[in-house]
Amino acid sequence: MINEQKNTGDMIQVVTLRIGGQLFAVNLEVVEDVFKPEQFTPIPSVKPEIAGILNLRGRIIVAVNTEFLLGLPITEGTMIGRQMVNVKYLNESYGLLADSVGDVVALSAADIKPNPINLGGNLAVYSQGILRLNDELMVVLMADQLIAKILHQEAA
Repeated sequence: MINEQKNTGDMIQVVTLRIGGQLFAVNLEVVEDVFKPEQFTPIPSVKPEIAGILNLRGRIIVAVNTEFLLGLPITEGTMIGRQMVNVKYLNESYGLLADSVGDVVALSAADIKPNPINLGGNLAVYSQGILRLNDELMVVLMADQLIAKILHQEAA
């Protein structure tokens, strides 16, 4: 969680991204890379949260279908031309599929507000809170819990 990070004071740095048209943030401490996948390999008979795997400079990355996992409208087509945020969880690499990736932004942890009661379904489950950024609401994702959910489902 953001409040448990090693950043000095109560300032955190996040990477902004758009998924299904919604603005999100992921804590920079778990982000390894941002890239556009050139090719990936779909895996037959896996849960729809897994889009496939790909090789990024010798590392195998599990591509996560974040739209499906968050309950957002699914973008038709492939991963090609979209972007990924590569996050590390339990010494493994996972790519969060995004429509686009924005900037690194420094935020005050105190500015993050609790989830509103109308934040639906999986968004509320994986959101640490929301905040206003450039006249828009941004959902602060807990990437570790997003990945843990996938691993728990696969192990079940």
